[in-house]
Amino acid sequence: MGVRTLRPITTIFDDAFRRYYLLLSLLLTLLLLGWVLRVLTGSLSAALSRYETFFQLAIAGILIATFRNEFGIKTYGLFAPAVISFVLVSTGLLWGMALFLNIFVISLGVYYILEPFGIGTAHRVGTIMAVVSIAVASALVLGDIGLLPRLSGTIRVFFPAILTAWYAERFASDVDERGWSVPSIQLLWTLVTITVAYAVISATAFIEWFLDTPEAWVAMVALSIVLGATTRIRLKEYYRFSVHYGGALNGIWRRLQVAGTNLRARLRGETQRLHVGTALTMNVRNRYIRKYNPGHLRHSANKVEAKRRFLAIGIPTPVAFAIAEEEADLDDVRHAIETHDQFVLKPDGASGGEGIVVVRGRDGETYRTGKGARTATELLRHARRILQGQYSGLGGDGKVIVEERIEQHPFFEARSSGGVADIRVLVFEGYPLMSMVRLPTAESGDQANLHKGAVGVGLSIADGTSLGAYQQSHHRWLTTHPDTGTDLTTFQVPNWTDVLDVAVRAAGASGLGYAGVDIAVDSDGVPQVFEVNASPGLGIQNTTRTGLLGRLQYVESLSPEHEFYPPERKVELARRWEQAGYR
Repeated sequence: MGVRTLRPITTIFDDAFRRYYLLLSLLLTLLLLGWVLRVLTGSLSAALSRYETFFQLAIAGILIATFRNEFGIKTYGLFAPAVISFVLVSTGLLWGMALFLNIFVISLGVYYILEPFGIGTAHRVGTIMAVVSIAVASALVLGDIGLLPRLSGTIRVFFPAILTAWYAERFASDVDERGWSVPSIQLLWTLVTITVAYAVISATAFIEWFLDTPEAWVAMVALSIVLGATTRIRLKEYYRFSVHYGGALNGIWRRLQVAGTNLRARLRGETQRLHVGTALTMNVRNRYIRKYNPGHLRHSANKVEAKRRFLAIGIPTPVAFAIAEEEADLDDVRHAIETHDQFVLKPDGASGGEGIVVVRGRDGETYRTGKGARTATELLRHARRILQGQYSGLGGDGKVIVEERIEQHPFFEARSSGGVADIRVLVFEGYPLMSMVRLPTAESGDQANLHKGAVGVGLSIADGTSLGAYQQSHHRWLTTHPDTGTDLTTFQVPNWTDVLDVAVRAAGASGLGYAGVDIAVDSDGVPQVFEVNASPGLGIQNTTRTGLLGRLQYVESLSPEHEFYPPERKVELARRWEQAGYR
């Protein structure tokens, strides 16, 4: 074996420059701009002190992005916390936080006052903003006359007040969907990141040094780009996928070892890179989504569009009683509600089970749902809120689907409590690579959603047998169902070949290269496709105790002809690969 020598540093730089010359040009331009300003002004910190706001916002934004991307901390937004942390510089931490929480409580109160009236998203948010604006103006007047502390730069408070109102609206919606626990933790982490960002950007000595150091500007931008482009594992994921790393601390240690090995390989000019493990992490998953699910294809994964495609090519899917795409269609929704005892009311584009109401029956004028008793008026009000964008993000309109409630196969009926179990099959380039069945629990509100407390049972692609059960909401592995006590370690899903076949066909109909297909097996044993998810979650890896990344890379390494095999051939190969351990 020959002795490897280090490549000349100039060669490494030359290769990088050819690949990233536009990026390097941007960084060099920023650096030259700073140097020119320094020469022209004599003192950058003095010249820029009047405009330090822009630099404080930039630093706060990068800090919060790092919390989210490197640590895996969930916050309500990124831009909003950065702005609020900047406002705290003017108000002071204690008074600023008091103002923030006061506005938050006012907004939350207005939200719940409006809730019984079924006001649409636009007018609800508009009303909250109006009340908040009046409250803030009143507080400022009280400050002017000495009854409250007077704020410096008071006009800065107005815009964050609007953001705080949005926080309250989003928080209240999350509480309706998930209960108090998860939204409260997310709000708490938001406050933590705001406080940390405030502590940094309010440090006068640091800000003066930063303003006077163009090299630091460039370093900050470069660091953000590098972290965003190269970070594969968030620190939180060492805990979430601890079963794949032999423990969280062991995973972090392995990350440091792999980073050192890859650095030495880069200096030697080697192209092969090592990874910490085979678990697919959030950042890496997002890169697969960007590559294989481009934006123009994601529309086809929306529930309404997908249902139309499934029906057109004969893929079994629950019958739609009504679809509302505009206000006039709500009459159809009302008719569907009044003429059916069991159905599912759900939004078109939401994820994570948000906005879904499962109606299991009715007692006179009252409908039994996983969210408690509801009247027809309350269900129609929920449909109107969906239509007006409650689950469609800022500024978006929604679509409403009322479809039949599947009577599930007795096999699943015996292994869940209340709701309908579904099977998630991850399909990549037409190959079914991983699967689990999601069993509803009392905690999940009879919904098959892992985030809400459902139990995921990993399934072997080879034959549909159980690989183990995992409850994500408690990060624990189970042997029996927490409500029914049914054994979850030894069973085999009925009609498994049909399930895989339908999953592959549905993924193909969506046009997505990386998809999570959700299927329920009805009482006749027919697999019915609920939806195709363009951003499937990662918890499935804990249910199977197997990393997904290795399987994705295996398919990517196949020869080109594998892309054009028919669905049945792809199913056959995927089952064979799992039996062989993907070797």
